[in-house]
Amino acid sequence: MPLASDADNIRYYGTGRAYQGPVGGASFDDMGELENFNFSLAVSTEKLKSTRNAARGTIIEKITESEAKITFGLREMTNENLKIALLSSAAAADNQAASYTYQAAPTWVDDFYIDLGKLNVKSTKLTGTITGSLAVGDTVTQVTSGATGKIAFVGAGFIELCNVSGTFVVTNQVYETQDTNYIIPTAITVQEDVVVTDTTGASRRVQGADYDLDPDYGFIRALSAGSIVAGDKVSYDYEAVTKSLIHGMSAASVEKKIIFVSDKDDNGVRQRWTFHKVNVLLNGDFPLIGDGAAILAVTGTVLKDSAQASGQEYYKVETM
Repeated sequence: MPLASDADNIRYYGTGRAYQGPVGGASFDDMGELENFNFSLAVSTEKLKSTRNAARGTIIEKITESEAKITFGLREMTNENLKIALLSSAAAADNQAASYTYQAAPTWVDDFYIDLGKLNVKSTKLTGTITGSLAVGDTVTQVTSGATGKIAFVGAGFIELCNVSGTFVVTNQVYETQDTNYIIPTAITVQEDVVVTDTTGASRRVQGADYDLDPDYGFIRALSAGSIVAGDKVSYDYEAVTKSLIHGMSAASVEKKIIFVSDKDDNGVRQRWTFHKVNVLLNGDFPLIGDGAAILAVTGTVLKDSAQASGQEYYKVETM
């Protein structure tokens, strides 16, 4: 009688979710979107050949080694996923609070970028008519809005500020001494720029001519063709940024319990694979620049979990 075939036994799309957690644990982190999730079993054997004739046919074959592996590609760069792939023992908060730097004197190196140590740097420019005297280092306050800032440079018909608090608006007086020393701004610009001056603050260096700047990551380069000299000062504000810090290869190995579940709406049987103890490693390239999604390719060796019952120490497959 022929064996009946049932298309419901065949998984077609190949969808599902994977979770990871501590070995022996009962709480898990969702690993998110995966590029793939594969299982393989490698078996080594030893063969006993017959000595009764020249054909030397195999009469006994015994398994000498077996090794189960899982491989998967992580699309989502969560801290938990990165800890697994990059052999890290922990992820620590390393947040940047919003603040400012006033007249710092970096060690300039002609035509080389140096790191200001802050992300998302900026400055604020108020353009308008200046009445009286405004000077570098003055703190100014705006009538009505109450916004404040510290003057990093005074130019012809404008001032540049750092340590800005609040929101400046046009046409309202911004004063050091009200009605005496002030500017009435007709334009307000939040610049993707820092304020670089000579040591006195009197001469302003120009972005593009005297220096290049990456405001998002805080790298600045003094141009040898420009006017920057040793001792030149830099002032800027920087935004609050939520950051975390992982030290790669700080763990000798990472062992996890990993569970894969197929999507219930996928064509075919529903399955749940539980790997009790997996030693996971980044395997291959992690493209930092390239086309398409950056994928962390991970290989995991399924280890024996002695906490499980005899004969059940490696993994189990449930079919529904």
